Amino acid sequence: MQSRRDMSTATVWFAALCATALALTACADAPNAPSALDAASSSAAANAPALDRRNGDSNGPGAVYTLTNAAGGNAVVAFHRAENGALTPLGSFATGGNGTGGTLDPLASQYAVVVNATHEALFAVDAGSDDITSFRVAPDGALTRVSHVSSRGTLPNSIAVHGNLVYVLNSGDNTVSGFRVGGGAQLIALPHTTRALAPGANGAAAIRFTPDGRRLIVAERVSNRLEVFPVRENGRLGDPVVSPGNGSASFGFDITAFNQPIVSETQGSVTSYALASNNTLSPITASISTGGNAPCWVTITADGRFAYATNSASATLAGFAVDAGGHLTSITPNAQSGAGAVPIDLDHVGNRFIYTLEAGTGTIGTFSINADGTLAAHTDVPAGAPASGMQGLAAF
Repeated sequence: MQSRRDMSTATVWFAALCATALALTACADAPNAPSALDAASSSAAANAPALDRRNGDSNGPGAVYTLTNAAGGNAVVAFHRAENGALTPLGSFATGGNGTGGTLDPLASQYAVVVNATHEALFAVDAGSDDITSFRVAPDGALTRVSHVSSRGTLPNSIAVHGNLVYVLNSGDNTVSGFRVGGGAQLIALPHTTRALAPGANGAAAIRFTPDGRRLIVAERVSNRLEVFPVRENGRLGDPVVSPGNGSASFGFDITAFNQPIVSETQGSVTSYALASNNTLSPITASISTGGNAPCWVTITADGRFAYATNSASATLAGFAVDAGGHLTSITPNAQSGAGAVPIDLDHVGNRFIYTLEAGTGTIGTFSINADGTLAAHTDVPAGAPASGMQGLAAF
């Protein structure tokens, strides 16, 4: 098995390919006390799901976070978010662990850093030291480190949270492990929850609970498949059900309030899926084009009406209208991120803003969401050195 240091060095080739259409192939083959989630509701008038369970739909201020993923000491870079979406630096908060270093998308993942539904706790991966870290979130968005614990696997790259249950995806050994969240964002390992992915897993990229908390889904970009684990009442997982990805290299995803995953496909498309009672997935809208190259990350707005994907090799964000049945319709034109931006991870705030980590320039991009789902770009904010291995984005 490659060492984490070797893996960080190997990501240099990805940086070169991202500048061209060949990044399409590169992306495919590259390597609180928290409380229960907000209750789901639906808006018949809009024919779409209601409030998002991570971000709610608050019009007040919040915060945006990303990871340095530095091999010599990982840290969360934090920004206070004003009501108008503007970002002000809050500082860098050490995790107590190490990242992997690298250049562009070294973890090849989504959800390397996540915030819980009540915006009181933040969780981050330390992929270089095989740990995860939890922080308490202050009202202004500043962080206080609470826990630094083993991920119980190797190369953790993605985290899922639902209420007081957290699962981490360990991409190095193809396992998942569970934790309970105690008072003040304390992480406590949940016994007998480390589970192997199904045989043949390769390139595990993202992990996420369905909004009802009853399933846990993992996307695998190299083996190009999706695994669905049933979640038991005690927080442990049942056996996974494997469904093939519709396109090639299924990568990042988000899930509608109706338990419909919308998954990026790095050949230049996204697919929405229906989740059956037997935990199989079947396409609803199959491989709809993003109009760009190497889409690898997806987020869905709070009201469920729109989904967005980053075209990392084309420096654009692609938008889609989403109906209650999970059908996707393209929104044009795409929003531009700027030359050399290489937008990777992204997240949203309610129905109002999209933020993206522009790894090529080391900046955070801000976009306001118009009523028709089109995006309007705002001024980028510096977050770190260009192509320095930063990873993950979380916003509220």
